Amino acid sequence: MEKVDRTDYKILNLLQEDCRKTLRVIGEEVGLTPPAVAERIRKLEEEGVIESYRIHIDRTRLNCGMTGFIMVAPEPEKYAAFCAFCERTPEITAHSHVIGNFNAVLRFAVKDTNALDTLLAQIKTYGDSRTSVELKTYFGVKSLQIN
Repeated sequence: MEKVDRTDYKILNLLQEDCRKTLRVIGEEVGLTPPAVAERIRKLEEEGVIESYRIHIDRTRLNCGMTGFIMVAPEPEKYAAFCAFCERTPEITAHSHVIGNFNAVLRFAVKDTNALDTLLAQIKTYGDSRTSVELKTYFGVKSLQIN
């Protein structure tokens, strides 16, 4: 992989802030022409630095008034089934495999405490868990530090 320079970091931060920014706008902010910006973005995509483009959804506006995290310690023999459960359960919005007392961290979004109770009852069949309800998110994506 070629070295990522300061301009690439600036482009990445601008895309992370709003992936719908035009090449012209990005070019103006980093001092490049739109074709030069497009070429840099293409290289970053080809090298796997940019994996995908996403939107941020405010789930509270979609009848999901409660979000948070569930740490789970699935029993080893149930881990594959647990992963499949997480994949097919719409209330689970992210699943990370971690090392520690718990080996999975789930992000969830549910309508209310009754829906959370139902989700936790299902998770309990796979192993022990601890839940934290999110009160406020100060930031969800952090700008990259330019080397």
